[in-house]
Amino acid sequence: MKSIHSFKLVSLLLICLSSPLITAQAKPDNPSQPSLPNIELMGSDGKQHQIREFIGNGKWTTIVVWGPKCPACTEEMPSIQGLYDDRATTNINVLGLAVDFPTFSYAKLKQVQQFEEDYFISFPNLLISSRIFYEFGLGALQGTPTIILVDPQGKVSAKQLGGVPRDMIEKYIARQQAKSNLLSNSVIKHSKDESL
Repeated sequence: MKSIHSFKLVSLLLICLSSPLITAQAKPDNPSQPSLPNIELMGSDGKQHQIREFIGNGKWTTIVVWGPKCPACTEEMPSIQGLYDDRATTNINVLGLAVDFPTFSYAKLKQVQQFEEDYFISFPNLLISSRIFYEFGLGALQGTPTIILVDPQGKVSAKQLGGVPRDMIEKYIARQQAKSNLLSNSVIKHSKDESL
């Protein structure tokens, strides 16, 4: 009986970890896509920051919601840090939103700073709680890590509970950029046709 229960648990875990990104309800370049409000938050550097310092600005942003005591987050961090380290070639920014784990209350600055030091995390991190996450218009925080992809205009394009492999993030963004380019080329062609 115990082995059947273990098998079911492992199967469920594998399904969750291999699931594709859950895309936002809206389509790319649709004004109804949710934008993150420009809330001022404390950074792990001890300073106040506007969230718009880190998202939009013509680049995709991968946001990881994580907790310093979250085992799954610890496993996810090398991949996210690698994505941040390669931002010059991938053109993808990374932003961390740290919460207290497992309470999802406001993150403790010293714990976040210690985690960054212990795991060599250099991407920017802002401190939040589940209430602040909800204020972003993303619904209730279901768990950590949570990955959020924000398009170059600062609109949420996808959200996924659980870790997401780096290559899946890059492929998703490449697909969205290709769709955006097709849409842009279609609009340009249509404009040219109308002017003739």
